[in-house]
Amino acid sequence: MFWNFIKNIFSFTGVEDIAVWQDIIISAILIPIVLHISNWLLRQWNSIKPSKLLLKGFLNKSTPVLIFHSQMSGADNRWNFNPDQRYITRYPDPLPSDRGNIGIQKKLRIDPVLSQAESDCLSYTYNLLGKCGKIENIISADLIKDWSKWSNPIISVGFNPKTYKLIDKCKPIYFMLADINGNIQIQSSDNNVSYDAFLPNDAGVIQKTYTKNGKTPIIILAGLGTAGTEAAGYILNKNVVELGKMYGSSPFCAFIKVTQMKEWNRRI
Repeated sequence: MFWNFIKNIFSFTGVEDIAVWQDIIISAILIPIVLHISNWLLRQWNSIKPSKLLLKGFLNKSTPVLIFHSQMSGADNRWNFNPDQRYITRYPDPLPSDRGNIGIQKKLRIDPVLSQAESDCLSYTYNLLGKCGKIENIISADLIKDWSKWSNPIISVGFNPKTYKLIDKCKPIYFMLADINGNIQIQSSDNNVSYDAFLPNDAGVIQKTYTKNGKTPIIILAGLGTAGTEAAGYILNKNVVELGKMYGSSPFCAFIKVTQMKEWNRRI
């Protein structure tokens, strides 16, 4: 029916053989459409599948993901908790007689506080989970209330106490911290790679691993200083597809060197 309709429309060409029109339609229209759709699907696969492999275990909608970070509180001169710790926010406040005057905004009882670098790293982390489809059941974990939770997928930002505990409870861990003449360095577990944080530079690490017993997926994003922590989140977010293609769901570790200009380079 369809092919007779096509033959009648183009009857002015004098071609009466339906097989000819079938060949023309298939080769000129259907095949290019199929190729276009296939290329589009392949591009989508390449852009989405590797990242989902790398984040396997983190993206289930019903599974809570815990994100730990440093929670800092005010202390007195003896390092005891100070519930009345005072803070100030500084900002430009020019005066007629002093154009460089810095104003202050007073803050009281706002513990715990968070460094800007870890806040930026957290932003990259939330963005990464969101673009991979994880938009709910993401929990900003409390170091005290949620300390004993180990069965949920965990992302730990910075060298906070939870990160140190995860280093002991997870396998494999491809890095270690070493004190070299009073300077903390990040080293590979085989000592072939070593990064320090001599100002104005910094170093960081991205470690994908699993808990020793439960095989729960764990990601550590941490730097020796502030720039290293921020860079860890930025690089994972930006390169998740490439890392996913290289490692899939397997454990891996990326060592990060941060220069003064924040030209972030990774060595994997």
